[in-house]
Amino acid sequence: MIEYFTALVIAYNLQDEQIKTVAWFENQNHCQIVMNENLAQPLYDHLYDLYGNDISMKCIVSKQASKLIRPKLRPEK
Repeated sequence: MIEYFTALVIAYNLQDEQIKTVAWFENQNHCQIVMNENLAQPLYDHLYDLYGNDISMKCIVSKQASKLIRPKLRPEK
C-alpha cells in the first residue's frame, strides 16, 4: 500500500487574510491520531477565542508519496 504525506491544517482569518498553520505527518493515520486525541485542540481553541468561529482544522492528504513500494530485484543467476 502506498502512503502519502498528510498535513494537519488549521485555517483562520487574521485581519482579512487567511492564515494556514500546517504540521506534516508521514501518513494519514498519524494525523488522525493527533485529531482524535485532541492534541492540537488547545491551539485551535485559543485561536477560536481570539479570532472567532471562521476557523477549521482538518487532515489533508498530499499527492506526494511518503513511502515508495519498489519491486524486488531479480536474483542473479
